[in-house]
Amino acid sequence: MDELIYPVGEQDFPKLREMGMFYADKTALIHKLITRGNYYFLSRPRRFGKSLLLSTLEAYFQGRRELFQGLAIERLERDWTPHPVLRLDMSRDKFSNVANLMSMLDGMLATYERQYGITPAEADSHATRLNRLIELAYEKTGQRVVVLVDEYDAPMLDSLTDEARLKEIRNIMRGVYSPLKAQAARLRFVLLTGITKFAQMSIFSELNNLMNISMAPEYEALCGITADEIATQMRPGVEALARHHRCTPEQMLDTLRRNYDGYHFSPAMTADVYNPFSLVKVFQYKELDAYWFESGMSSWLIELLRQHDMELPDMERIVTDRDSFDTPTDSLVDIVPLLYQSGYLTIKDFDRDDETFTLGIPNQEVRRGLSKGLVRHLLPRSTERNYVRRAYLDLKATGHVAAFMAVLTDFFHSIPYDVASPGEKHYQALLYTMLVAQGADVSAEDRTSDGRIDIVLRMPNAIYVAELKHGRSADEALQQLRRKDYAAKYRHDGRPLQLLAINISPETRTVDDWLLEQA
Repeated sequence: MDELIYPVGEQDFPKLREMGMFYADKTALIHKLITRGNYYFLSRPRRFGKSLLLSTLEAYFQGRRELFQGLAIERLERDWTPHPVLRLDMSRDKFSNVANLMSMLDGMLATYERQYGITPAEADSHATRLNRLIELAYEKTGQRVVVLVDEYDAPMLDSLTDEARLKEIRNIMRGVYSPLKAQAARLRFVLLTGITKFAQMSIFSELNNLMNISMAPEYEALCGITADEIATQMRPGVEALARHHRCTPEQMLDTLRRNYDGYHFSPAMTADVYNPFSLVKVFQYKELDAYWFESGMSSWLIELLRQHDMELPDMERIVTDRDSFDTPTDSLVDIVPLLYQSGYLTIKDFDRDDETFTLGIPNQEVRRGLSKGLVRHLLPRSTERNYVRRAYLDLKATGHVAAFMAVLTDFFHSIPYDVASPGEKHYQALLYTMLVAQGADVSAEDRTSDGRIDIVLRMPNAIYVAELKHGRSADEALQQLRRKDYAAKYRHDGRPLQLLAINISPETRTVDDWLLEQA
């Protein structure tokens, strides 16, 4: 029986240890971090363990040795001298206006001011108050101060679509963080975490002493849960999950890998990192679901994808260079860095000769979550989405292509005119997105020796190899399927192969002709 308690929604290290909850031991990496430097910046997607990392560091610097019994750092550390710790959590509120931000900053600083007996003047800025806190904490304890900032960029991210508010909030936060360089002599350790890296180009222009470890190979596994940790530290949970789903532990590991693995945070790709938020929920609740994705997909993401003409198949393979990772998020000229930093894309490959990265969607949870969000945007009424769902399930069960094509025709026809863009690529992306949202085993732009197949749909009763045309004819699409023998790639499978040729009318913006032929 699996007796582990998994920390669902819990990011407080002392509580995890005191209650005997599962903790993936990161303390050897933490020891390396604190002994090799003093000023750090770490970018990771939301709900990826950044808060737990800061809580662990807070406990360490407070000298709470008893919490680390049995962990790697216990045998590595000899000096457990307590230090004053200032931990600022910028994700405590939503910042729909500047007043919310000012109120939150006042509250956080006031907590520490009471601790050190400080009464701020009404005219004091937040920078003045933080400066005084660092100075007095150092004087009263005789130890240099530790500053930990959680989700430093949360106020800016909440204002991405409001340029005027973003500028005002960015200026406020620049002032808040300014003491972190001026007070270097009184600071023992500083770590700022967040999602985006745009502060490296604007807010932190003064903080050039920050070491950005976001893509450092040695710290790739600092947040999240690795494949090795699942296979060893979480093995009892894997076995319990396998029993619940009536499969072998190896089969369950493969299922977990496809759904939640796939994150890489360095060119070396030294660790396969799983999404910890989803993983602990799967282990606790024994059900596979899109926990991380459904907990926070923002409407602004859909809007940004639209603004930048980014479709789901485009996200499967993006080639970019190293400089793009430091593109300032403030301007949003390029959406790729934000998608990577937010966890919707990850590193799939790195070409050292060309210094180019290949990015893609990390796993099935993100892929299906994105597609469902896009479909909800295209079909806001649940009755429409259910109609599509039933047609897909009917195709899966019976192979009734005509009924499915009728629904696909209605689906294309329902897309608002200001969303639809002309061209074969757009309709291919819509079909791919709709199928992924249903949980289909589908691929787009599948490479062969003689070209790329628009859509390959693998069903229990058949494999459908589809070619789409725009303003041409279904017969022309079918001739291309035959001439290039796209089905050859799947003949070894054993399932019947069906060639599906579709033509989209530019006038009606939907299917006007289709043909089906057995390969």
